[in-house]
Amino acid sequence: MNDTPFSTPFSTPSSTLSSTPCVTLRIDGTTALITLDRPEAMNAFNREQRELFREALLAADANAAVRAIVITGRGKAFCAGQDQYESAAMNATDSAARIDSYLALYEIFRALKKPVVARINGVAAGAGLQIALLSDLRIASTSARFGMTEFKVGSAAIVGSALLWPIIGEAAMKRLVLLAEIASAEQSLALGLVHEVVEDAQLDARIAEVCTLIAGWSETSVAITKAWWKEMGDDLFAKACATARSGHAANFASGSYSAGAKKFTSRRREAT
Repeated sequence: MNDTPFSTPFSTPSSTLSSTPCVTLRIDGTTALITLDRPEAMNAFNREQRELFREALLAADANAAVRAIVITGRGKAFCAGQDQYESAAMNATDSAARIDSYLALYEIFRALKKPVVARINGVAAGAGLQIALLSDLRIASTSARFGMTEFKVGSAAIVGSALLWPIIGEAAMKRLVLLAEIASAEQSLALGLVHEVVEDAQLDARIAEVCTLIAGWSETSVAITKAWWKEMGDDLFAKACATARSGHAANFASGSYSAGAKKFTSRRREAT
């Protein structure tokens, strides 16, 4: 699957956002493809991309023709997580607002009626991995890599831990978080982190095959089942949200996150 056959580009009327959207939504028959499009930043989330991503999810879910939503990233990354240049410039108010923005985005994601397939074409780390974990199916190319790397930038791993635990279990979750390891596609498949791994050249064909299969199911049956999946995880998600708000506020107040983000961006500048 690629952008060429899609006929309906996603855009936003907001004059506060850049003229070149960093998220696109294209419709091909019964499939909506949402592409994170900041390849120069490895598709790391900044405010603009979060807002456009939220709007794209809602638009895809509201489209009567769409039966499956595919999420991917342009370039070599699926999504490298949070944009640390944005993090390094934040004050306490900005940090709190960003946490609320992420939690609202995730709640929208969890409430989608259409199945979501993560087309993971490269690195998925931090918030990027969380987006993949919120998806119903995770299909990765052999080039994909995964990490819950919050500790590397001085952040706390709260929502990420809550999303990982029911999928890969407590032991594997703690290893990924505490060691901030980057797992290969094959390692992630063995952990149960992803559902399938295919060769890079076969990724689009497999995604199209899966979406065609999904499109054949009863839309009502799928929506009812997805609503039940959401309800089963509501308690854990609510606790994670409450803890994220208080925990990230305390972490920011300690200076750990600002220092970690600034250290990360300094290394990036030196490397370039």
